Amino acid sequence: MKAYELAFGESADKLTVLPGKPIETELPGARVAGWCGGRAPGIGTAAWPRSPVTGLPMIHVITLELPEDYRRKGEDLVAISFFQADDHVADDIEGVTELLEGTAPTAEQAADPFLAAVAATAAARHPQHRDLEDLIGGAHALLWLTAEEFAAPRIGPPADIRPADLGDHYSRGQNAWDDSAPETTVWLGERTGDPNTGIAPSEDGAGGYTAAWSSEDEQLQEFWSCVEGTSHLGGTIMPCQGMPEGLTPYVFELEDGVGGLNLGGGTAQIDLESDVFDWAQ
Repeated sequence: MKAYELAFGESADKLTVLPGKPIETELPGARVAGWCGGRAPGIGTAAWPRSPVTGLPMIHVITLELPEDYRRKGEDLVAISFFQADDHVADDIEGVTELLEGTAPTAEQAADPFLAAVAATAAARHPQHRDLEDLIGGAHALLWLTAEEFAAPRIGPPADIRPADLGDHYSRGQNAWDDSAPETTVWLGERTGDPNTGIAPSEDGAGGYTAAWSSEDEQLQEFWSCVEGTSHLGGTIMPCQGMPEGLTPYVFELEDGVGGLNLGGGTAQIDLESDVFDWAQ
C-alpha cells in the first residue's frame, strides 16, 4: 500500500497545507479527490447528519474519494464524508436524542417543524452512516459513499427553521447554518519516504512503527519536519497528545481547520478499517 498527502486549492500549481492559509506546498502528481467545507455530497437533504444534542445540522468537513487500498468497507464504497457537530458543551434540546435514535415523534413533536425535521433525518438515515464520538463527548459522523453518490450534485444543508430558543453562539454548538467554511477543492498525491507506510501506528514501536520525533536520524528528522501539520492517509501520524489505541495502517489524519473542523489546534485520527476515532490538542 501507499501513503497519501492532502493539499487544498483551486489549482494544482498553487496548493496549500490548509484551506485559505498562505502555507504553500508541493504535491507532485496531485489529482482532484474531493472538497472540504460548504456543501455535502448527493445523499439527500433529509439524510444530512444532525447533532444528537441540539438537532442542528452538522458542518460538512470533507468529502474524499479514496485510493483503492483505503476502501475498507467494500469495493463499491469509494469515498467518505466526515461531519462535525462540536456540541460537547451545547445545551440539550429536549427530545432530539430520542428522535434521532428512531423513536416515533409524539403528536406535539410532529407539530413542531424543527422536531419534525429531526425525526425525518432519522427516517432518512444514510445506510453507511457511522456515528462517532470523541473523548469529551463531541458528536461526529462518517458516511461511506458509492461512486454514484460521490459524483452526484452536491447539496446544501436543510432549510434553517430552528426556533429562536435554541440558544446563542455559546450554547448551540457548531452547525452548518452558522459555521460552514468556504468550499475548497481537495487534492491527493503520494507521500514518499515515510518509514511507516503500511504499518499500524503504535506508541511502543510494535510492528516496526517509528513514532514521530523518536529518532535522531537526520533524514527522519527532515521528513517529519516536512510532513508536520499536513493531512494524510496512512504513514506516520502526529497526535498532539496520546496515540489512540486500535489504529491500523489505514488511518486518516486530518488537521484542525480543514473544512471548518474545530479541534482547538489538534489533529483528528479516523481509522478507515477499525472505525477508531479520536483527536487531541
